[in-house]
Amino acid sequence: MVFPRKGVLVALVTTVVLVLIGFPLWIASLFGLMGFLGTGGLQYCKLFIRTFPVDLWMGKNLLAMMKKSNRVKKENLYVSDLFQETAAKYPNKVAIYFEDRTITFRELDVLSNKIAHHFLAQGFQRGDAVAMCMENCLEYIPVFLGLSKIGAVAALINYNLRQESLTHCIKISSCRGLVFNSSLGGAVKEVWEDLDPGVRDHAYSVGGDAGIGGVSQLEGLLESVSASNPPPVHGKSSDDNVCYIYTSGTTGMPKACVMKHDRYCTLPDGVTEFAGVTADDIVYCTLPLYHSNGGMLATGQMLFVGASFALRKKFSASNFWTDCIKYKCTVFFYIGEICRYILAQPKRPTDTQHCIRLIVGNGLRYEVWKDFIERFKIPQVAELYGSTEGNVGLMNSLNKIGACGRISVILPFINPVAFVKVDENGGYIRDSNGFCVPAAVNEPGECMGVIKKSQARFKFHGYTDKSSTSKKVMNNVFRTGDSYFRSGDILRMDEEGFVYFCDRTGDTFRWKGENVSTAEVEATMAHILELTDVVVYDVEVPGNEGRAGMAAIVGTRDTVDLSTLPRQLSLSLPPYAVPIFVRLIEAAELTGTFKLRKVKLRNEGFDRTEVTDPLYMLRGSSYVPLTEELHEQLLQGTIRV
Repeated sequence: MVFPRKGVLVALVTTVVLVLIGFPLWIASLFGLMGFLGTGGLQYCKLFIRTFPVDLWMGKNLLAMMKKSNRVKKENLYVSDLFQETAAKYPNKVAIYFEDRTITFRELDVLSNKIAHHFLAQGFQRGDAVAMCMENCLEYIPVFLGLSKIGAVAALINYNLRQESLTHCIKISSCRGLVFNSSLGGAVKEVWEDLDPGVRDHAYSVGGDAGIGGVSQLEGLLESVSASNPPPVHGKSSDDNVCYIYTSGTTGMPKACVMKHDRYCTLPDGVTEFAGVTADDIVYCTLPLYHSNGGMLATGQMLFVGASFALRKKFSASNFWTDCIKYKCTVFFYIGEICRYILAQPKRPTDTQHCIRLIVGNGLRYEVWKDFIERFKIPQVAELYGSTEGNVGLMNSLNKIGACGRISVILPFINPVAFVKVDENGGYIRDSNGFCVPAAVNEPGECMGVIKKSQARFKFHGYTDKSSTSKKVMNNVFRTGDSYFRSGDILRMDEEGFVYFCDRTGDTFRWKGENVSTAEVEATMAHILELTDVVVYDVEVPGNEGRAGMAAIVGTRDTVDLSTLPRQLSLSLPPYAVPIFVRLIEAAELTGTFKLRKVKLRNEGFDRTEVTDPLYMLRGSSYVPLTEELHEQLLQGTIRV
C-alpha cells in the first residue's frame, strides 16, 4: 500500500479552508483528520500499526548488515580475512564435520595457508582463476580459502557436468589451474586433451590418484609447504573477484556469475541477522558447495559467525535425521526438493529426536511446508528468494507459510525491490510515457532490483561474459536514468509486504533444485538425433517441486531410438537436465521470426486426453510408452520421477 498522498492533501485543504472561514483550529484539524481517514488514511494507519514493529526489526538488522558491509569496503577485506578473525576467536572448536573426520578452525586456517603457499609457488597471483570441480568433501573449503588468501579466484564448477559443458565452464573463466576429486577422474580424462596446456600443467587431484598422467595429488604436495600466513596481497580490494558460480541462465551454456569479496562477505549476514544463526549452532549442509546456497549462505555461517559445519557428500533422505542427531545439528539448509524427499520417508522415531530449531532455504511449497514442520516439529523456517548473480535478496523468517520474503510497505526504501507488470509472453507492459507499470497488491509481476553501486547488496556484477550481463540490466524502468536487474521471475506481494513466488519467465525452468536451460538441452538432443527441430519445455508433475523437462521430437518410433537416447544424453548433460517425458510429433510449429512455439506444447504437457501423439516417459535407463496405467500413477503421485 502506498502512502495516501490524496488523504494528506484533503486533510490540509479542509483544515486551511475551515480556519479561513472562522472555525477554531481544533475543529478544523478534527475535520481534516476525518478527511484523511476517509480517503485512505484509516487503512494506512491500521497497516502501519500491524507492520511497523516488524519493519523496525528489519531496519535494525539491515543497519547491522550495512555496518559490516561498510567495514569490508573501507578496509578492503577478503573472505579469508574475516575467516581468520573467526578462527582467532574459536581456534580449537570444530569447524567442519565430514563423515568421521573433523577439522578445527585453527587446522582449517593452517591447511588453507599451505594451499595458498603451494599456488603462490606455482606462480598464481591475484586475479588468476582455478577451476574447482569437486564434490562435497573436507578439502573443499580449505582449497577455496587458500585461493582467497592469495587473491586467486575459485571457479566453482558443477561436478555433474561432462564433456563440452565441462570444458566450456573451465574456458569461459580463463582458468589457469584445476583441482578435482579423484572420483571425477573419468570426467576430467574425457576433456583432458581439450584443456589449455596451462591448466593441464597445474591440475591436481584430491582424495587419491586420478589415473591421469601429469596430474599430481594435492595432499602429497602440501607436506613440506609452509603453514604460515601467506604474504599480503598487493593492491587487494574488496571489489576483487573471489569466485565464479555458474548458472544456466535463460539460454545457452552455463554462464559464470561474478562474485566479489564484498558481496560474498555480506550476503550470509542476511541469514545471520534475520534468521538468528549464532556461533553456538551446528549447521547441517547436504547441498552442493558449488551452489550459492551451500557454498556461500550455509558456509558463510561457519566462516564468519563461527558456527560448526556438518557437511555431507550427497543428500540422503534415509540418513538425514540420523546425521542431524549424530552431529547434534541445530540448523540445516534446504531446497524444496530436499524437504519433499524427507517427508516421503516412512515415519521413524528419529523424526523428532533431533535438535533442529531452524531450517533455511528456498523452494518450499505451501503443501509441503505445513506437513513438514508439523511432522518434524520444526520451530522456525527461513524461506529465501534470490539468485546467484542477482541483487534481489528476500527472506521470510517469520513463519509465514508459503512466503519467500517480506518487504516493508511503510518503509519501502529499506529494500527497494520492484514488481512490474508483464503480459502472458513475458513482455513488459508500459504506460503512455514508455515506462514500466508497477504491479498492484497481489498482482503477479516480474521482480526487479534497483542497481546501486554504493552498496554491495545492490550491486550487479553480472557474468564474465559482458553481453550476457547487459541483457540482465534494464534502464529507464520507472524514470529516465534508473537501472534495474531483471530477475526473470514472477512474484507477487500481499498487502502486508509478504512476497510469494509465482513462476519463471523465459526458457529456463527448475527441476531437482537446479536450473535447466532448454536451449542447451535442445542443442544436445538435436546433435545426438541429427534433427533440426527438437522442442524442450517444462511441465508440471503432481506432487513434485519444480517443473520436469519434456522434449517434443520431430520423428517417429522408427527414426528415433528411445531405448538408447537416455544413455547418450547422460554423457553430455547432468542427470537433472535429461527430459523426463518425450513426445514424437510430425512437425514443429514456428513463429513469424522462426522461433519454436512452446506455449501450446507446455499447456498440453503429457495429458493423454489432450495429446494424440505418442508419449514416452523415462523409466530407468530408457524411455517407455506412457500407458494409461503410468499416466494414472503420475497423477496420483504413486510413482517417483
